[in-house]
Amino acid sequence: MGLASTGGVRPWSAAMKRRRRPTQPILTLGPLLLARGAQGDRWRVTVVIVTPNAASAAEEPPDLTVAGVGLPVPPRWLGLLPQGNTAWRYDFAVPRGAQDGRADYGFLDLGTPWTFAVPGLAVPPRVALADAGGDGAAPGPSPWSALLSRHRAQPFHMLALSGLVPHGVGPDGAPTGGALAERRALMASVPHLMAWGGPGHGPGHNGPGRALHRLLAMGLGADEPAENAWGRPNDLVQGLTLNRLGLLALDHAATADSLAERLDRLRGCRAVLVLAPAVPVATGWRGRLARLRPGTGAAFETALDNALAHFRQDSGVKVVRLGAVEDRESTRPLPSLTTDGQWLEARLGATGLDLLAQGARPLVLTDTPADTDGTGR
Repeated sequence: MGLASTGGVRPWSAAMKRRRRPTQPILTLGPLLLARGAQGDRWRVTVVIVTPNAASAAEEPPDLTVAGVGLPVPPRWLGLLPQGNTAWRYDFAVPRGAQDGRADYGFLDLGTPWTFAVPGLAVPPRVALADAGGDGAAPGPSPWSALLSRHRAQPFHMLALSGLVPHGVGPDGAPTGGALAERRALMASVPHLMAWGGPGHGPGHNGPGRALHRLLAMGLGADEPAENAWGRPNDLVQGLTLNRLGLLALDHAATADSLAERLDRLRGCRAVLVLAPAVPVATGWRGRLARLRPGTGAAFETALDNALAHFRQDSGVKVVRLGAVEDRESTRPLPSLTTDGQWLEARLGATGLDLLAQGARPLVLTDTPADTDGTGR
């Protein structure tokens, strides 16, 4: 799979006349809302869409109209995907009040707008977390339908997912798997933070899956720095804060020296959730060699354990690590939407951090590790 990107610069001649689509654009994928974090009284969001037919590259999609944003938001070219599809992004920030609000966005007069919840400055953040990898599903009610119903009853401010891209999206940008209508509705109505959970986790690895994840899950061209990736060019780490709740979505290509730097940015938080997806395990002699190399899964796990222990002790911040358990006492299991029909809901309130299992099907989870930071919080 070949992906092309020039960091937001369109691949056609600047002298070519720019034409606006007169109708609602056809969307292979999207809109996909990506969370960029809170900045003062603004909530920063990126919208990613994929349109078909690169042969009409001279035609940009229309500007995006967003409630609370004074001017239309122009599209930026992200890159070309297989089968002639094109990825675009829109970057904007919406104002926040003391209580939760809502923002409508869409293509003016070209169809029904989409809506997302704007987190209030005085409202405890509500975040849903799950492993969304894989296309299979266990028998029973659709977990995506249950998650969407829960969101409509009490909107989430964010979804923090592992494995949605590229497992839930094909190389051409089109969604794959089941419950497409529900997944599209969630993509369009809840800002996402997505941890890379695919193969190829060595430093500098930039395979097609990682390139697709960068384009769609981070809304970035190949050479673009990311405000919520915190400046490292060779990994896909993302992090942000919302009302003193910190979220850090890790990538096993992150170097050991960068982990402490990323965590240090979260010192002002009351609690931090660290999303650490599992690494594909190599067996035999390849596995033994891999464990000896820096930047592999085993080396990353050791570095992460050390960095988290030091951060907990030095900052006094409550840290909960989420991911594959594998008998690790310091890790809270991250349920799978596709096989468990479950997700976790995190709320940071006056009495601390609540992290509860919810879902379409009952599941008994192991207890949260008690006082893993030694602070009793």
